[in-house]
Amino acid sequence: MASVIFENIRKVYDNGHLAVDGVSFTVADGELIVLVGPSGCGKSTTLRMLAGLEPVTSGSILIDDVAVNDIPSKDRDVAMVFQNYALYPHMTVFNNMAFGLKLRKYSKAEIKKRVEQAAEILGISDILDRKPKQLSGGQQQRVAVGRAIVRKPKVFLFDEPLSNLDAKLRVQMRTELARLHRELNATMVYVTHDQTEAMTLGDRIVVMNKGIIQQVDDPVTLYNRPQNRFVAEFIGSPGMNFISGFIEEVGEKFRFISQNHELYLTITEHSDTLQHHDRVVLGFRPETVKPLEENSTEQEDGIFEAEIVFEEHLGAESYVYGKTASTTFMARVSGTSNFDISKQLRFELDGKQIHLFDTETGQSVL
Repeated sequence: MASVIFENIRKVYDNGHLAVDGVSFTVADGELIVLVGPSGCGKSTTLRMLAGLEPVTSGSILIDDVAVNDIPSKDRDVAMVFQNYALYPHMTVFNNMAFGLKLRKYSKAEIKKRVEQAAEILGISDILDRKPKQLSGGQQQRVAVGRAIVRKPKVFLFDEPLSNLDAKLRVQMRTELARLHRELNATMVYVTHDQTEAMTLGDRIVVMNKGIIQQVDDPVTLYNRPQNRFVAEFIGSPGMNFISGFIEEVGEKFRFISQNHELYLTITEHSDTLQHHDRVVLGFRPETVKPLEENSTEQEDGIFEAEIVFEEHLGAESYVYGKTASTTFMARVSGTSNFDISKQLRFELDGKQIHLFDTETGQSVL
């Protein structure tokens, strides 16, 4: 396997469109790193530059400390699995997996050995004589992965390989790919727009937006300590709630106040940066706010009133949507809960699990 280094990579197309702007990060040997972000954020372009399918405008890409900018794709020793599996319809599974090795003039014995080993790892040994039209979507996906495995490349590249599968099969194949990574101890770069896929697969995640890296971290850190509002909004399902307000200094403490929602929060653990912020955006996860049974009228920290506008029952849990004077938020509650629509209810927010973001820059200040 190998390490991969991106050094200040930029990609500008002939029409002047800046697709990737100053991307820098390292993929360690044996690491599975996921590039995630909305459509058009530059994640696939970054992957294609690594594969040699797109030229780099400026910056350097290194594989095992060797710059590969000017090395042809076929000589970079990477293998790519696309969203479209691109299997040859007239060939059997065996021949689809063996095709690349035949082009590289491997012996028949070595080809047979590699294909059979990959087929065993992927659980497709019994379909090697079939043709693609006789396979399910999941089987075709395994064949495409197998075609990459037999090459034993330095780096595996995946460009949204599960997006064509139905929801249940995507979950199954995520598990298979995670297992495959553990067994092969392979260096993998994986692109997806699905943040759940990113969170469940990646050793680390690169969050991108508009061609720029927003944050690179492990899944737990991304969820608990987002560096800006975009990451907080994009990572997590369902997403984070936001309420605008301002910071007021009270003695040695700070208080978040949102007059529109009659919400007050005393902040006991804070950074010095709070002294330099006035208007901020409060962020909180759906699991950190809960409805209260009793409608007490006294003002308390973290308690505010909202109208129930909708409830989604998902079995083990439910999502309750509350509407305040200027925003709608979501609370994650027990699946046995049942609330009356249009009812006014008080909610309690856990002040120890909040986030504050600068109103103008979106950067985290708490």
